[in-house]
Amino acid sequence: MPQTTIYSESFNIRASEVDNDSDITIAAICELFQEVAGNHALQLNFDITDLHKQGLTWVLHRMDIQVKSFPKWRQKVTIETWPAAGDGLRAYRNYRILDEDQNELVVCLSYWMIINLKTRRPTRMTEEILNTRFSDRDHTLPIKSSKISKLTNVDASKRIVVRKSDLDMNQHVNNARYMEWLIEALPASYNQKPTGVDIVFLRESIYGDTLTSSVQQQEKHTLHTLVNQKDEIVAQAEFYY
Repeated sequence: MPQTTIYSESFNIRASEVDNDSDITIAAICELFQEVAGNHALQLNFDITDLHKQGLTWVLHRMDIQVKSFPKWRQKVTIETWPAAGDGLRAYRNYRILDEDQNELVVCLSYWMIINLKTRRPTRMTEEILNTRFSDRDHTLPIKSSKISKLTNVDASKRIVVRKSDLDMNQHVNNARYMEWLIEALPASYNQKPTGVDIVFLRESIYGDTLTSSVQQQEKHTLHTLVNQKDEIVAQAEFYY
């Protein structure tokens, strides 16, 4: 059993992870969070490869992200992460991005579930995971139970076809791609950067699916949905500015 459930890893922000202002993108932040979560899960012996042997896998259900300052191109950052026990069906994972002076730049609370690979349905966590000594450190953000508001009007939309390169090890669309596609519906003239993102992942998408990304612009936030060709909501998000 590992001696600690708090894990940290350092990164230099790469050119491929930033926008035209040299700020890291929200999608790139999600990819870094995914990387450190996987590396930490490997240490704790509930890595995705361990679960696959049991016919199970982790899926991300929700991410609540707050940005205080966007890391810049070539900036060195440290990401801290720690899991917390949930209710047997859901677990939490916290993240903090820190600069070299230990200033907090980004925080996130993510919500995870385990699904059966054959049925694609949620299942209770294994005894090994439930018996893990989780951190008693506080969450970075309060746990949310409220739903994200649905769009009452569509200001803009964009059609997206899922490519092979959008798929992850579970053979469905990677969560960072969803984040990119939700933003894609915003007009090119909309150049505000979010200070917060709350995103819920509701359904899987696979190769060949056709998705429609729609957005409703409001004064201090935007509402987003991704809908598949069956008119099912795949993901919803609210961006705060």
